[in-house]
Amino acid sequence: MDDIDLLAIGNFIKQKRLEQGLSIRELSAKSNVAAGTISQIETGKTSPNLMSLNAICNALRFPVSALFIENSSDKIKLVRKNERMTFVRNVSNGKELLESNITKGENEMWGSIVQVPPKSDSGPYYYHDGEEFVFILKGTLTFDLENNPAYILDEHDTLYYPNSIGHRWMNESDDEVQMLIVSTSQYKLKE
Repeated sequence: MDDIDLLAIGNFIKQKRLEQGLSIRELSAKSNVAAGTISQIETGKTSPNLMSLNAICNALRFPVSALFIENSSDKIKLVRKNERMTFVRNVSNGKELLESNITKGENEMWGSIVQVPPKSDSGPYYYHDGEEFVFILKGTLTFDLENNPAYILDEHDTLYYPNSIGHRWMNESDDEVQMLIVSTSQYKLKE
């Protein structure tokens, strides 16, 4: 478990106090926490008790939980259209099914846009952990979820399923199909 960053907590409280134009004494009056205690919290010199933190947060109108949220900027990942990594997902009837990753890095989920040529399919059933969500961007695709009736998905239709159910798809039309697929299973490129 990571240590609590008292200086980061203090800086966050100070920032919120200054944004509201409050002095330490004014915050003390609003929160009923001693001005000296607030000063020590803001400089990271003391480990505040939960009651004091709660009173200060209530006075500044933000939840206590905001003090413990990690800096999320390193978790945000932007992928521009020209930065997508595209690869051949599989070959069906001599046609390449292309997949373009639209997420990058280590994530709890991954997403791709899959281009399915006419008269092609994804191959045999896939089984893996997690869950998936598909959104048909263009065309009509038949989804086969093992032991279930076939699902005919038209443009802008969506389908969700647990990945433990065998799943595959077929493009039985004469047109290319494009779908967005988002999955919580661990994604690894074939090497």
